[in-house]
Amino acid sequence: MKYSLSLLLTTLFCLNSSVAAAFVYQSHATDQQSPLSDYLVRHWETRDGLPHNSVNEIIQDDKGYLWLATWQGPARFNGRRFDIYDNLRETGLPDIGMYTAAYSHCDGSVYVGGSRGGIARFYDGRWKTLQSAPPFVNHLYTDDNCNLWVSTSELGLLVYKNNQRTAQFTTEHGLNSMFVYESIVDSQGNLWAATNKGLQVKKAGEASFQAVATVPNQLITALLELDDGSLLIGTEQGLYQQTSDPVQFERMLPEVTSRISTLFQSPDNGLWLGTYRDGLIRISEHGIEKFGTEQGLPNNHVLDIIQDKEGSFWVSTHGGLVQFRDTLFSTYTKDDGLTGNYIRALAENKEGDIIVGSSNGAAIIKKSGISALAPGSVLTEQSILSLAYDHKQQLYIGTYTDGLYIWDGAQIVSHFDSENLLKTDEVRQIELDPKLGVFLATPLGITHLYKNSEGTWASQQISQEHGLTNNYTTSLYLDQRGTLWAGSARGVVSIDVISQKEKFDYRITPVDLTELNDAELAFHITGRSGYIWMATDRGLIVHHLNNDSWQIFNRDQGLPFDNFMSVAFDGDGNLWLGSNRGPVMVEHDSFTQVLKGQASKLDFQRFSEVDGLASAQINTGGPSMLQAQNGNIWLATSNGVSQVDPKTITEIGNIPPDVNIESVKADGETVIFGEELSAKTDRIVFEFVAPGYLMAEQIDYQVRLVGFDKDWVNKNSLNSVEYTTLPADDYVLQVRARYPGGQWSQPDYFAFRQSAHFWMRPWFWIFSSLVVALLALIAVRVRLNQHNRTRLRLEQMVKEKTADLETMARQDPLTNLGNRRAFDERLQHELNRCRRDGTYLSLAILDVDYFKEVNDTYLHTVGDKVLIRLAEVLRDEIRDIDYVARWGGEEFAVLITHSELEVAKEASERLRERIAATPFKDLVEDMKITVSIGVASSYHYADHAGLLVAADQALYQAKSAGRNRIESKP
Repeated sequence: MKYSLSLLLTTLFCLNSSVAAAFVYQSHATDQQSPLSDYLVRHWETRDGLPHNSVNEIIQDDKGYLWLATWQGPARFNGRRFDIYDNLRETGLPDIGMYTAAYSHCDGSVYVGGSRGGIARFYDGRWKTLQSAPPFVNHLYTDDNCNLWVSTSELGLLVYKNNQRTAQFTTEHGLNSMFVYESIVDSQGNLWAATNKGLQVKKAGEASFQAVATVPNQLITALLELDDGSLLIGTEQGLYQQTSDPVQFERMLPEVTSRISTLFQSPDNGLWLGTYRDGLIRISEHGIEKFGTEQGLPNNHVLDIIQDKEGSFWVSTHGGLVQFRDTLFSTYTKDDGLTGNYIRALAENKEGDIIVGSSNGAAIIKKSGISALAPGSVLTEQSILSLAYDHKQQLYIGTYTDGLYIWDGAQIVSHFDSENLLKTDEVRQIELDPKLGVFLATPLGITHLYKNSEGTWASQQISQEHGLTNNYTTSLYLDQRGTLWAGSARGVVSIDVISQKEKFDYRITPVDLTELNDAELAFHITGRSGYIWMATDRGLIVHHLNNDSWQIFNRDQGLPFDNFMSVAFDGDGNLWLGSNRGPVMVEHDSFTQVLKGQASKLDFQRFSEVDGLASAQINTGGPSMLQAQNGNIWLATSNGVSQVDPKTITEIGNIPPDVNIESVKADGETVIFGEELSAKTDRIVFEFVAPGYLMAEQIDYQVRLVGFDKDWVNKNSLNSVEYTTLPADDYVLQVRARYPGGQWSQPDYFAFRQSAHFWMRPWFWIFSSLVVALLALIAVRVRLNQHNRTRLRLEQMVKEKTADLETMARQDPLTNLGNRRAFDERLQHELNRCRRDGTYLSLAILDVDYFKEVNDTYLHTVGDKVLIRLAEVLRDEIRDIDYVARWGGEEFAVLITHSELEVAKEASERLRERIAATPFKDLVEDMKITVSIGVASSYHYADHAGLLVAADQALYQAKSAGRNRIESKP
């Protein structure tokens, strides 16, 4: 592939430069590239929430957010909303104009800089300023050693280490100018500086810069180290690439003479060039492609180019932010060879070619291209309403004004109209059967065409006179039992077609749909898996043939609306519904569960133009949606025909977006991680988001408040949740996200504690008990010691009650281990001791594997005995100086004192092995109990909440990695 592509581009563009060929074909592309013209292009500007249309630079952080440097401040984009940081009191910057941005993977810091030399760092939700570099910051760059390099307009090149300025390179160090436009440290440790007077390099280990004479002695506009380690230079006249000699550069791609503004190399080995006046240029296996304002770019001055984690390309311009991404749907229109754009009907032949019927004739889509079905024939002049293939692969074509045609692939073999067997020339749908013949849905009823004993065509008409509810017939379907289902403007009927000697009789049974949301107009009927499926004006109606039951699915079952034009199934068994407001896909498992009564709501996904459809309006027709032999779905729309591969949707779902808890507020006040809330707290609100850019509007969320919710709670696309009047306890909110039907992301966490009211605290009960005791004592004394024994007994009861309360507050009643409260107190005490002594401790959290199955299979009595025995094993195994408690449910916590992480991991492994070897035969034969353990050390997590969360996350990793193992953090 390397050499064939080189030959291709050499032929197309006469690229004689070996340097150019070396770049374009230096490695094998792993993914097939799409031409630029095939990408879905989306555009954001100020009216969409962007603070300024000039987006000078784009970066993406590890949480998935896109950060934009604009002239109206830095902005953070999550796919749905721009968060704008233009408050100078908050950022500490001298001006809101931002020209450059950088991201440090070392600690997750976002840096911005620009106008008036201000530099600010965003970390852990807060802004902090760095020493400024007036009058202007041209470029920020972070190297692999976490240093921040600042290219300035008058101060040369600055270096910040640990956010403190530690070095400055000027003309005294060999720079030819104090105006440094951009800098980079390459993989060999060489420092490159692009100045307004050319390119400079300070080789690794050397003290000063030297000029690179083989590039123009003028402004160098862009630097990029390619995957092969060579350096690519953007200038005002095009590209230069480094040769084997580090300071030798040669002109690359002489055809590219544009002034380069930015450079980017994609993982598929494509080179993306941003220019000052000529828009976007890409060099790939498709050759040299250009994309400017004529193709949809909002402005031809390209400022930056990146590719995000999901594979989308982002291009910033002076006209806004642009996304290039692969489309879910491929759409074909007249520009691609169709005869018309208003599509009514679809069909597929045995070769897999798709026949497209439009208001301007029929076209055929083959692998080799798109063309008219029957050029030069009357079919190119017809408005086509319906299509169907018979068992001989003859195509039946129903028209709007000229009846029915039969096409054998080469010529028209038959034509029926109102002067020849038909009652009307409008044929809306066609249903074929080798024995029964042809059924046509028309505005004047159903026309039945068949061949008589002499082999000639004959017809019979089925109308209201014979039992139809209305003559205007909109849909037909012949089921597996030979029953013809017909939908009309006034309801649905089933027709038993009875063959006589030379004609047919019809037994028509109206279907009463009044109990099904008063549905009447059935636009499309089809069958699958023993069910009849009807797209109607009041929802999707489903009829089970075997038990003669009926169901309807509409808004009440979670669908976005009630009116549907067509129904089909893709190769993965997913249900597709066509509507004037976009196609709707319901996952196979979702509608199956609702169909069987195992769930009440459907999980659906609705698509629109942002997913690649030229139009979201799915027409009625015969049929307007089609499952192809390869499992793809084809859709007839008001602007072309579209197709989608369900596996593409699945692939997107397999890469879930990362979710982040952005804000937590209790009664309107911000809450920090691990905070203890006042007992008076009434309402706590969590806001979260998953930065995703493929289907941002359709991201699903689930939440679970551990300690309150028993299971995950669906929030659909709502990205907030609130809780009111929570009981006193320790809580952890978990949030996860997914694209519809895809995998769930790893959850984000937020821990907090809800305080109890004073009358709920143990000391209150103790105090109350003492008051009662005192009153009792006074009463006894007043009665002249008559009830002295009673007084003594009451005092004893008070003491016992007090002891019981204290024990209950800190001891688990089942295992007699300390409970979570006791463990928290011990952990805090030990952490304080570690701080005083300069020592460390470790925390191990154990979770019994598959314990729910033990309870479900052998009842909770056996489960309780298992927990008691595990408690005994843990007491026996730990040292006297260690401490074990029941953490809750099937979880235990072990405090391993005077131990760093590796020692704790060894101790935890011994615990795991001891438990795995512990017999439980006396409880259940062949029962084997194992545990998963998460370990963390105060060496890495010195505070109480951080250590708990780290151990819990490690436990989650152990369970996710297969259970019966230990994992540690970090």
